[in-house]
Formats: sequence, structure tokens, C-alpha cells
Amino acid sequence: MGTRCQPSAGVAPVLRACDAARSTGAPFLRSTRGMNSRLSIIVPWLAAPLLAAGAAAQQAPRAGLPQLAQELFLAETVYPQEQGEVQLTLYSRVNAGSHTRVLAEYGVTDRLQLQLVTPALERGAAGDEEGAYDAGVLYALLPFARPLALSMSLEASFAHGAAPQWEPAVIAARAWGRVQLHGTAAAELAGGEAEPWGALAGLVDAGRATPTLELVRSADHQDYVVPGLFVHRDGAELGVAVPVCLSCDQRIEGFRAMLTIEF
Repeated sequence: MGTRCQPSAGVAPVLRACDAARSTGAPFLRSTRGMNSRLSIIVPWLAAPLLAAGAAAQQAPRAGLPQLAQELFLAETVYPQEQGEVQLTLYSRVNAGSHTRVLAEYGVTDRLQLQLVTPALERGAAGDEEGAYDAGVLYALLPFARPLALSMSLEASFAHGAAPQWEPAVIAARAWGRVQLHGTAAAELAGGEAEPWGALAGLVDAGRATPTLELVRSADHQDYVVPGLFVHRDGAELGVAVPVCLSCDQRIEGFRAMLTIEF
């Protein structure tokens, strides 16, 4: 409690104490007002970068590996679809004949994707892999990491008159500047047997074009080298590739073509 300075006190020591309190209190009040003035300048100056960073984080797109190619020809890509995004892909295999299948993918969340592959649109494809329905799910374990990404998937193939075939897979990817490397380790499970297969794919960011090279060891123990090229324009992607079988009598097995649209 401060000294009560009343004129009626009538005591000289008290008056002197009051005068001392007034004379020493004024600088203190002036110092306090100066500090408050400086704080009113410093605090907003310090807070401005934090507020700007928060606003930028809300407006910025999600982090993660840039999608250089939505799909690959024999290997797998690590990318899931974004939440609410639909992707349709027409995939054609042209050799002795032409077989075209439709792949539909839907992003349930930014990490969970559902997909469905139709049988070949052309008649006469039933009885092989082109005559089956394939359903699958992909989950991104590290969807927003950079330069790494990791996903796992499970697909089921339903061919007429045959038992379902299951295919679990793990897909990993890493980026080095404009180059990405995607690796797949998978197995085909059917009839109590497991046939493993694997693939390694390199993708190069060349602007509107993405050259690719896939190295594949298939479940039937065949080795493939698949050079390809994707071109991107206005939300669509067109790709072509020529698979070369290193362990087959017929080295060149036609070509593959792919058209992908997102909406």
C-alpha cells in the first residue's frame, strides 16, 4: 500500500516522504509507458511472420512427391488419389490383337484409394487376365513425406469360373531432384500358391513430358524392360511404351497405350 499524502497530516517527515514518492514515481511511470510503446511495435512485428506462415500453409497444396505419371505400364506408382478425386484410365495392350481395359480410381481420403478394373472391352478376351474384374484398395503410409513415399495395396481378381486371385503389394518411392524411383514388391496368391513379382521404375520430370523406364520380374518368371513416355496436357495424360521381354523367344510384345483423365 502506498503512503497516503494528506495535507492534514501536519508532519514534516510525512510531507517529505510524499514529495520523494512523487519525484521518484514520475520516471517510473514514464519508463512503463515507454516500454508499453515499444512492446506495441515489437509484438506485431514478431507475430506477422507466424501469421503469414499459417495463412500460406492453409493455401499451399499438400506436400509429397509430385505426380510425374498417374500410372505405369507394368510397375506400380505410389501416389494415391486426393480426397473426392476420380481418375479414369483407358489401358490398351496391342499385340496380335487389341485389348482395352478401363481403370477407375476414387480418393476416399487423401490416403485411402479405391479402384476397379473392367474386363477387356473387346469381345473374345474372356478366359485370360483381360477377362477378369479387378478390385483393389491402396493406402498411403507416408503420403506427405518428401523425398520419400510409401504405400501398400491389396487387389482381388475375379475371373469367370475361377477362384479369386489376391495380390498384396508394397510400393515405395524416392526422389532425387527431377528423378523419381518407384519400387514394387508383390505376390500373386491363388490356389494355395504364391508367385512373387517385383518392379523398379525410373521417372524423369521433363516438364510436360515424363520419360520412364521399368524393369520388371513377372510372376511367371519373365524379365521385362519397358521404355515409355508420358505427355501431360490440360488434366489429361497420354502414354505409350514398348515392352521388351528379355527371357522370351519373341522379344517385342507389341506396344502399350494409356490415356488418363482426372476430374
